[in-house]
Amino acid sequence: MERRDFMTAIGAVAALGAIGSAQAHEMGHDHAAHGGHNHPPKYKALTETSAQCVSTGNACLRHCFGMLEMKDTSMVSCTVSVRDLIQACTALEALAAVNSPHTAILAKAVGEICTACGKECDKFADIAECKACGASCRACAEECRKIAS
Repeated sequence: MERRDFMTAIGAVAALGAIGSAQAHEMGHDHAAHGGHNHPPKYKALTETSAQCVSTGNACLRHCFGMLEMKDTSMVSCTVSVRDLIQACTALEALAAVNSPHTAILAKAVGEICTACGKECDKFADIAECKACGASCRACAEECRKIAS
């Protein structure tokens, strides 16, 4: 699968997750009418770490864009890496949050993306946004390994 196709697929998964969530909220769910079933999150830690990656990734991307606006291209590789990270972790968070059976499959790929982004972040460890993003990348990659294995 080419990178472009992969990113398109991730975007589609994220969009479907958002639509499904909105539909479920719109329809309402009478818990008592269904016997009071409890459907706990299977991937709580993964949902949290992927959300954290998106948050710190956006801060890092904002910094990268600022550098590019100043004509400083030293962070171009970081910009590309964190863009991929944000898209991948957004999709993973959406699947993990709803206990999707496809979570482990996506977690394997996202773990690799997190690891690659973390390595880019390490090159700029003196920048707060990069340091925070790198820490989030490592935490998410670790959770991805747990789920994917």
